[in-house]
Amino acid sequence: MLRIPLICVIGLGLGVDFAHGQTLRYPKLGGQIRVEGHLLPAVSTGPLDPSWSPDGDWLAFSLRGDIWKLPQDGGEAIALTQAPGYHFEPVWSPDGKRLALTVDLDGNLDVAVVNVEGGSIERLTRDPHVDIQPAWDLDGHSLYFVSGREGSLDIYHLDIKSGEKTRVVSSGFHDIQPSVSPDGQQLAYISPVEGRLGSGGIWVKPLPDGQPQLIHYEETSFRAKPTWTPDGNALIYVSDAAGSNDIAILPATGGNYVRLTEHPMDEYAPVVSPDGSRVAFLSNQTGPTRLNTMVVGGGAGGAWSPVVIRSRRPRIKHGRLKGEVLGPDGKLMPARVHLRASDGRAYSPEEAFHRVSSVNENHYFHTQGIFEVELPVGKASIEVQRGFEYQPRRVLVDVSENGTTDLVLKLERLVDAPSRGWFSGDNHVHDLHQGRFGLTQEVFFNQLVADDLHVANALIHMDGTKLMGRWSDLTGEPYRLSNDDYILFYTQEFRGSFGHVGLLGLQRFMMPLIGGAPSTAYSSDVLKVRYLNEVRSQGGIGGFLHPYNGAVDTPQQAASSDIPLHIALGKGDFFDVVCIASDEISSAKMYYRFLNSGFRIPATGGTDNFSNVWRDPSGGTARTYAYLEGNLGYREWLSAVKAGRTFATNGPLLFLEVEGKGPGEEIYLKQGDSSDLSVHVELVSIVPINKLEILVNGEVVESLRPNGEGTRMEALVSVNVPRGGWVAARAIGSKHRYVGDNYPFAQTSPVYVKRAEISFAVAKDARFLLEVVNELWHRVDSRDSWRTTVEKENYFRAVENARSVYRRAIAIADTIR
Repeated sequence: MLRIPLICVIGLGLGVDFAHGQTLRYPKLGGQIRVEGHLLPAVSTGPLDPSWSPDGDWLAFSLRGDIWKLPQDGGEAIALTQAPGYHFEPVWSPDGKRLALTVDLDGNLDVAVVNVEGGSIERLTRDPHVDIQPAWDLDGHSLYFVSGREGSLDIYHLDIKSGEKTRVVSSGFHDIQPSVSPDGQQLAYISPVEGRLGSGGIWVKPLPDGQPQLIHYEETSFRAKPTWTPDGNALIYVSDAAGSNDIAILPATGGNYVRLTEHPMDEYAPVVSPDGSRVAFLSNQTGPTRLNTMVVGGGAGGAWSPVVIRSRRPRIKHGRLKGEVLGPDGKLMPARVHLRASDGRAYSPEEAFHRVSSVNENHYFHTQGIFEVELPVGKASIEVQRGFEYQPRRVLVDVSENGTTDLVLKLERLVDAPSRGWFSGDNHVHDLHQGRFGLTQEVFFNQLVADDLHVANALIHMDGTKLMGRWSDLTGEPYRLSNDDYILFYTQEFRGSFGHVGLLGLQRFMMPLIGGAPSTAYSSDVLKVRYLNEVRSQGGIGGFLHPYNGAVDTPQQAASSDIPLHIALGKGDFFDVVCIASDEISSAKMYYRFLNSGFRIPATGGTDNFSNVWRDPSGGTARTYAYLEGNLGYREWLSAVKAGRTFATNGPLLFLEVEGKGPGEEIYLKQGDSSDLSVHVELVSIVPINKLEILVNGEVVESLRPNGEGTRMEALVSVNVPRGGWVAARAIGSKHRYVGDNYPFAQTSPVYVKRAEISFAVAKDARFLLEVVNELWHRVDSRDSWRTTVEKENYFRAVENARSVYRRAIAIADTIR
């Protein structure tokens, strides 16, 4: 039975959730960032995916890239695996002799088994696609697992002896998290529900070939992970219907669920003890996940019994490394640390958030200046990075078995941008987004400081119908730890059909937070005009996030977004040319078309990251640098952005002046004045840059190649601007481990050139945007999602106004050819 959801189940968002601009590690999943970030196993500093031994004496789990077993009431954790590779998702076999697990040995995820006493693993799959989430069959000679080998995630049965694999669940979308009933007769799993949001409901399928039955639906987000009680009468799973992830119990035949935990943070991965008396689960109240048990009837936090890891017994010798990061002044400095040990794996301190960039597989953690970590003995590589204005530093150190190895790393500045008046910010960061790490506001703020991000706009929003963030965080004031140098401001993202907008500097929420969301009360296609007007009335600015990901060579391709409609209506104060969730070259191409149609809009950058998700980059991966004439202040920074005194970047710093004027300023040429203008450009970059280009009205008129290491350049060139228009610069490089995007890119806002009283426009670009608006209306009208005729009439009226604006621009262009 085919079940087609209205919203693609790889995420909770409004529309298909592609990887956007990022090149993810597992492209055969279709570039689905939520699958990669939320569903796939993680390297962690806290336990993940616990499993009871059949006798109930032990709990197995993954931690630090290995599988461990621990007495069920705590004590010494014993490692069962070791490098090479990382090991995840252990599940105890019915006879208690083996554990099935997921392994990452050669850059891909496969299923394997290991003896309960530890040692070498036996690999069961070697497919170039993702194989994850093993679950033993009752006979102990076969297991179920999830694989992406057919494009979507399906559930397979594997006979271990013969190696034969049989696909048993395949809806055409993502079928995940299989769990075999105690009698071996049924399979519970998560699969899409027609016309409903989320990653799927709980289904039960009689084995081997029975008809699946939906026994429970709620808007899940990859965390449900149903598991049977030993009597087969109920399923324990994770529900976030109440706004946080809680353990819940549900009759196996369907019906009402009962929450067993109720905590404002999250509980995950419940498993029931073999005697049915207790539930083991994870909590993230203090950051990294903790292992707990409680009676099967549930209870509040005080009723939980922590399962404490008092010591660890790894399979190879370990030592300790204590590091300090110092700034140019010799004082402790927050930073990002990339650490790879002698066994080839990455490690993080006990309480740190172990993270990795999906683009370049760089594992890292943030430190406030001092860190201590347990590592395998031998030579380790440590690399420290802090934003875009410090030279990264890499050293090798020998970690000895006895005592602690001490290390001091001092960072030096490449450039002091704030001393020049330039302050970095991020228009688009998220803190809470279904990640497993318990990210507090304080830890989030400290991450941003460690990456030297001076202004962070944390956008609270809804994904599907779920709030991503905390209602209480939007106060209209900077977060309490903000200071003269670093500011965190919680504000809002509105997610509508055909694009999202960032509302920076809001004093209060604008409701609703979503539009164009099928199967909700807000299903109509809506314009963002009300939101972009209201943010200005509240003293903030609004603009366009992750603009374009695919090709924009035709109006049909560019009509994926309604930005041309809103810009024609005079709405929008910034345009995020740089973003990991879109492609910079495509976004820049559209940006030039807007400038060439006579619109003045700043070039900006916003990351669009999930800060509590392990396979997502940090805030500040994409940045807006804004020029301030005085000290840093949040409202002052917003004003500078709105004035266009900006450049956008994911690494290179790019400073531009035209006849002494900076981005956002205007040069006025009287009749008879020379059209030759002097352009001064300076590049400072933490990564090599292939070319630095000067653009006049969207055309590259100078292409410069930095010499030497390609990280610094200063040039003075002359350009000709006979008809007026604009001058800007951009820098482009090749993929690099210091850049959390596909390639280094920077784009300045323009210096505008006004000749006499002549208006400027380029006919072909205004005509292109007119055709985009026409195509957009065709799509909206065809969808016919209107609730009332008034909604349709208002939308059409806006389309007609936009058409008139572009037609005027075409007429202006025709007069100055």
